[in-house]
Amino acid sequence: MPKIIDHTQRKIAILRQAFSLFAQRGYQNTSLSHLAVACGISRPSLYLYFRDKEEIFTYAVKYYTDEMFSDYRELASRSGPVLPQIRRIIADIIFKSWHSRDFITSLGDYLLQKRQEERNFPEAIRRRTVKLDHLLCRMLREGIKTGEIRKIPIEATSMQILDLIQAYLFKLAIISAADPRQTISVIEVFLEGLARLDAPED
Repeated sequence: MPKIIDHTQRKIAILRQAFSLFAQRGYQNTSLSHLAVACGISRPSLYLYFRDKEEIFTYAVKYYTDEMFSDYRELASRSGPVLPQIRRIIADIIFKSWHSRDFITSLGDYLLQKRQEERNFPEAIRRRTVKLDHLLCRMLREGIKTGEIRKIPIEATSMQILDLIQAYLFKLAIISAADPRQTISVIEVFLEGLARLDAPED
């Protein structure tokens, strides 16, 4: 009886091997031939899953963020104070990035390569950033409406939060030992500054 192959799990296994190689060798210095050898499959077999290195990143961004955003939307829809919910979302992003250091390191190398080629910022990544921005804006708006958050420029505040997250991701891409707890502490101080001093008790 022929062996049944779980193609989704095979793609995920290829992803993990790819980012381990990218982190060690660099995006530019890693070929699909290197990846096929590391995965123990032929290059034609690898092409059945990914046509090129860029498609690997596109799939990885979607894979790593789809479930996260589903959880975040569910969290944001719950009743109650929004600042603790925002803290949980940010901490989740930071810690998951820390545990996926090979991916973040490889992603930084990949984006640098795209910039050197004067190519546009990958659409798959831009869409995820926009989705998180919209979610944060909605939560901040709700916090202002309920009186939990003081009146602030919503879009600019959301962008500041995203900048803090992206600064950590950049640091992690360059220095893989970047401590996530320190960044979370800094962001928590920023979020505390958004609360109204006379905000109603729960």
